[in-house]
Amino acid sequence: MSAASEELNRKHALLNAFPSLSAVDDPLWAGIVAEAGIVEAPQGMVMMCKGDPCNNLMLISEGTLRVHEVSEGGREIVLYRVNPGDLCVLSLTSLVDDVPYAAEAVNETPVTGLVISQAQFQAALAGSAGFRNFVLSTLARRLCDVMSLVEEIAFRRLDNRLACTLYQLFDKDDSGTLKITHQDLAKELGTSREVMSRLLKEFEQSRGCIRLRRGAIELVSKDGLAEYAKRDFS
Repeated sequence: MSAASEELNRKHALLNAFPSLSAVDDPLWAGIVAEAGIVEAPQGMVMMCKGDPCNNLMLISEGTLRVHEVSEGGREIVLYRVNPGDLCVLSLTSLVDDVPYAAEAVNETPVTGLVISQAQFQAALAGSAGFRNFVLSTLARRLCDVMSLVEEIAFRRLDNRLACTLYQLFDKDDSGTLKITHQDLAKELGTSREVMSRLLKEFEQSRGCIRLRRGAIELVSKDGLAEYAKRDFS
Protein backbone atom coordinates (compact mmCIF):
# COMPACT_ATOMS: atom_id res chain seq x y z
CA MET A 1 0.00 0.00 0.00
CA SER A 2 1.36 3.42 -0.95
CA ALA A 3 1.96 6.21 1.57
CA ALA A 4 -0.85 8.22 -0.04
CA SER A 5 -3.30 5.33 0.39
CA GLU A 6 -2.26 4.83 4.02
CA GLU A 7 -2.78 8.52 4.73
CA LEU A 8 -6.23 8.48 3.10
CA ASN A 9 -7.18 5.42 5.15
CA ARG A 10 -6.10 7.21 8.30
CA LYS A 11 -8.20 10.23 7.38
CA HIS A 12 -11.26 8.03 6.94
CA ALA A 13 -10.51 6.34 10.26
CA LEU A 14 -10.36 9.74 11.98
CA LEU A 15 -13.61 10.73 10.29
CA ASN A 16 -15.34 7.74 11.92
CA ALA A 17 -15.76 9.96 15.00
CA PHE A 18 -18.31 11.85 12.88
CA PRO A 19 -20.86 9.20 11.78
CA SER A 20 -22.99 11.73 9.89
CA LEU A 21 -20.02 12.97 7.89
CA SER A 22 -18.66 9.47 7.31
CA ALA A 23 -21.98 8.60 5.68
CA VAL A 24 -21.78 11.52 3.21
CA ASP A 25 -20.92 9.99 -0.18
CA ASP A 26 -21.00 12.90 -2.63
CA PRO A 27 -17.83 13.45 -4.73
CA LEU A 28 -17.26 16.98 -3.45
CA TRP A 29 -17.02 15.92 0.18
CA ALA A 30 -14.90 12.88 -0.73
CA GLY A 31 -12.43 15.20 -2.46
CA ILE A 32 -12.29 17.54 0.53
CA VAL A 33 -11.59 14.64 2.90
CA ALA A 34 -8.78 13.49 0.61
CA GLU A 35 -7.23 16.98 0.70
CA ALA A 36 -7.79 17.55 4.44
CA GLY A 37 -4.82 17.87 6.74
CA ILE A 38 -4.15 15.82 9.86
CA VAL A 39 -3.39 17.74 13.04
CA GLU A 40 -1.92 16.45 16.30
CA ALA A 41 -1.62 19.01 19.09
CA PRO A 42 -0.47 18.59 22.70
CA GLN A 43 -2.39 19.21 25.90
CA GLY A 44 -2.40 22.86 26.96
CA MET A 45 -1.77 24.24 23.48
CA VAL A 46 -3.74 27.41 22.69
CA MET A 47 -5.45 26.67 19.39
CA MET A 48 -7.21 30.03 19.00
CA CYS A 49 -7.00 33.39 20.76
CA LYS A 50 -9.77 35.97 20.91
CA GLY A 51 -9.55 38.18 17.83
CA ASP A 52 -7.63 35.66 15.71
CA PRO A 53 -8.79 35.09 12.14
CA CYS A 54 -10.31 31.64 11.73
CA ASN A 55 -8.75 30.09 8.62
CA ASN A 56 -9.81 26.47 9.02
CA LEU A 57 -12.22 24.07 10.67
CA MET A 58 -10.97 21.26 12.88
CA LEU A 59 -12.81 17.95 13.09
CA ILE A 60 -11.70 16.53 16.44
CA SER A 61 -11.43 12.73 16.47
CA GLU A 62 -9.55 12.30 19.75
CA GLY A 63 -9.28 14.57 22.78
CA THR A 64 -11.11 17.62 24.09
CA LEU A 65 -10.91 21.32 23.26
CA ARG A 66 -12.06 23.83 25.91
CA VAL A 67 -13.53 27.13 24.73
CA HIS A 68 -13.62 29.88 27.33
CA GLU A 69 -14.02 33.62 27.69
CA VAL A 70 -11.75 35.84 29.79
CA SER A 71 -12.92 39.20 31.13
CA GLU A 72 -10.77 42.33 31.26
CA GLY A 73 -10.31 41.65 34.96
CA GLY A 74 -8.98 38.17 34.28
CA ARG A 75 -12.06 36.21 35.32
CA GLU A 76 -12.64 33.16 33.15
CA ILE A 77 -15.73 31.10 32.33
CA VAL A 78 -15.95 27.92 30.29
CA LEU A 79 -18.43 28.36 27.43
CA TYR A 80 -18.36 24.79 26.14
CA ARG A 81 -16.12 21.89 25.21
CA VAL A 82 -15.59 20.35 21.80
CA ASN A 83 -15.39 16.57 22.02
CA PRO A 84 -14.83 13.95 19.31
CA GLY A 85 -17.60 14.09 16.73
CA ASP A 86 -18.56 17.69 17.47
CA LEU A 87 -17.74 21.06 15.92
CA CYS A 88 -16.69 24.36 17.48
CA VAL A 89 -19.63 26.71 16.95
CA LEU A 90 -17.44 29.83 17.20
CA SER A 91 -15.25 28.46 14.41
CA LEU A 92 -18.38 27.89 12.34
CA THR A 93 -19.65 31.44 12.84
CA SER A 94 -16.19 32.86 12.10
CA LEU A 95 -15.90 30.86 8.88
CA VAL A 96 -19.44 31.65 7.73
CA ASP A 97 -19.27 35.41 8.39
CA ASP A 98 -15.49 35.84 8.02
CA VAL A 99 -15.21 37.46 11.47
CA PRO A 100 -12.49 37.03 14.15
CA TYR A 101 -12.70 34.23 16.68
CA ALA A 102 -14.70 35.43 19.70
CA ALA A 103 -13.08 33.53 22.59
CA GLU A 104 -10.04 31.41 23.44
CA ALA A 105 -9.69 27.70 22.66
CA VAL A 106 -7.22 25.49 24.52
CA ASN A 107 -6.54 21.77 24.30
CA GLU A 108 -7.72 20.22 27.55
CA THR A 109 -6.09 16.95 26.45
CA PRO A 110 -3.89 15.98 23.49
CA VAL A 111 -6.00 16.43 20.36
CA THR A 112 -5.98 14.65 17.01
CA GLY A 113 -8.23 15.35 14.06
CA LEU A 114 -8.73 16.51 10.52
CA VAL A 115 -8.52 20.12 9.43
CA ILE A 116 -10.12 21.68 6.37
CA SER A 117 -9.37 25.15 5.04
CA GLN A 118 -11.81 28.03 4.89
CA ALA A 119 -12.09 27.62 1.12
CA GLN A 120 -12.86 23.91 1.52
CA PHE A 121 -15.40 24.70 4.22
CA GLN A 122 -17.18 27.22 1.99
CA ALA A 123 -17.18 24.76 -0.92
CA ALA A 124 -18.61 21.96 1.24
CA LEU A 125 -21.23 24.25 2.73
CA ALA A 126 -22.38 25.31 -0.74
CA GLY A 127 -22.12 21.97 -2.55
CA SER A 128 -22.52 19.12 -0.06
CA ALA A 129 -26.01 18.69 1.40
CA GLY A 130 -24.75 16.15 3.94
CA PHE A 131 -22.05 18.47 5.26
CA ARG A 132 -24.44 21.43 5.29
CA ASN A 133 -27.05 19.47 7.29
CA PHE A 134 -24.42 18.45 9.84
CA VAL A 135 -23.28 22.06 10.28
CA LEU A 136 -26.85 23.30 10.75
CA SER A 137 -27.69 20.59 13.28
CA THR A 138 -24.51 21.44 15.22
CA LEU A 139 -25.42 25.13 15.28
CA ALA A 140 -28.91 24.32 16.56
CA ARG A 141 -27.58 22.01 19.27
CA ARG A 142 -24.94 24.50 20.40
CA LEU A 143 -27.55 27.27 20.56
CA CYS A 144 -29.47 25.13 23.05
CA ASP A 145 -26.26 24.63 25.05
CA VAL A 146 -25.63 28.38 25.16
CA MET A 147 -29.22 29.08 26.25
CA SER A 148 -28.81 26.52 29.05
CA LEU A 149 -25.60 28.23 30.17
CA VAL A 150 -27.31 31.64 30.20
CA GLU A 151 -30.18 30.19 32.24
CA GLU A 152 -27.73 28.64 34.70
CA ILE A 153 -25.86 31.90 35.24
CA ALA A 154 -28.94 34.13 35.35
CA PHE A 155 -31.36 32.09 37.43
CA ARG A 156 -29.48 29.61 39.59
CA ARG A 157 -27.42 30.34 42.67
CA LEU A 158 -23.71 29.69 42.45
CA ASP A 159 -23.73 27.13 45.28
CA ASN A 160 -26.40 25.13 43.48
CA ARG A 161 -24.42 25.28 40.22
CA LEU A 162 -21.32 24.11 42.08
CA ALA A 163 -23.21 21.16 43.54
CA CYS A 164 -24.41 20.18 40.07
CA THR A 165 -20.91 20.49 38.62
CA LEU A 166 -19.31 18.42 41.38
CA TYR A 167 -21.97 15.74 41.08
CA GLN A 168 -21.38 15.48 37.32
CA LEU A 169 -17.60 15.33 37.76
CA PHE A 170 -17.80 12.65 40.44
CA ASP A 171 -20.30 10.73 38.32
CA LYS A 172 -17.63 10.46 35.58
CA ASP A 173 -14.88 9.50 38.03
CA ASP A 174 -14.72 6.05 39.65
CA SER A 175 -11.99 6.88 42.15
CA GLY A 176 -14.08 9.20 44.33
CA THR A 177 -11.30 11.79 44.21
CA LEU A 178 -11.18 14.69 41.77
CA LYS A 179 -7.75 16.03 40.87
CA ILE A 180 -8.92 19.61 40.49
CA THR A 181 -7.99 22.94 42.04
CA HIS A 182 -10.24 25.66 43.42
CA GLN A 183 -9.03 27.88 40.58
CA ASP A 184 -10.07 25.31 37.97
CA LEU A 185 -13.57 25.11 39.42
CA ALA A 186 -13.76 28.91 39.59
CA LYS A 187 -12.96 29.07 35.87
CA GLU A 188 -15.57 26.43 35.15
CA LEU A 189 -18.30 28.46 36.85
CA GLY A 190 -17.12 31.98 36.05
CA THR A 191 -16.29 33.20 39.53
CA SER A 192 -13.20 34.02 41.62
CA ARG A 193 -10.98 31.52 43.41
CA GLU A 194 -11.77 33.17 46.75
CA VAL A 195 -15.52 32.71 46.31
CA MET A 196 -15.01 29.12 45.17
CA SER A 197 -12.82 28.30 48.17
CA ARG A 198 -15.46 29.68 50.53
CA LEU A 199 -18.22 27.60 48.94
CA LEU A 200 -16.15 24.43 48.93
CA LYS A 201 -15.33 24.93 52.61
CA GLU A 202 -19.06 25.27 53.30
CA PHE A 203 -19.74 22.07 51.38
CA GLU A 204 -17.13 20.33 53.51
CA GLN A 205 -17.96 21.70 56.97
CA SER A 206 -21.70 22.43 56.89
CA ARG A 207 -23.01 19.90 54.39
CA GLY A 208 -20.50 17.09 54.76
CA CYS A 209 -20.64 16.21 51.06
CA ILE A 210 -16.92 16.47 50.31
CA ARG A 211 -13.49 16.52 51.92
CA LEU A 212 -10.88 18.99 50.70
CA ARG A 213 -7.30 17.97 50.00
CA ARG A 214 -4.42 19.86 48.42
CA GLY A 215 -5.18 19.92 44.69
CA ALA A 216 -8.00 17.43 45.11
CA ILE A 217 -11.57 16.96 46.36
CA GLU A 218 -12.79 13.69 47.90
CA LEU A 219 -16.39 12.57 47.73
CA VAL A 220 -17.99 11.86 51.13
CA SER A 221 -21.70 11.68 50.33
CA LYS A 222 -22.85 11.43 46.74
CA ASP A 223 -26.49 11.27 47.84
CA GLY A 224 -26.09 14.45 49.84
CA LEU A 225 -24.46 16.17 46.91
CA ALA A 226 -27.21 14.97 44.57
CA GLU A 227 -29.96 16.21 46.90
CA TYR A 228 -28.38 19.64 47.07
CA ALA A 229 -27.80 19.70 43.32
CA LYS A 230 -31.50 19.08 42.65
CA ARG A 231 -32.73 22.02 44.69
CA ASP A 232 -34.35 24.79 42.71
CA PHE A 233 -33.22 28.30 43.67
CA SER A 234 -34.72 30.18 40.71
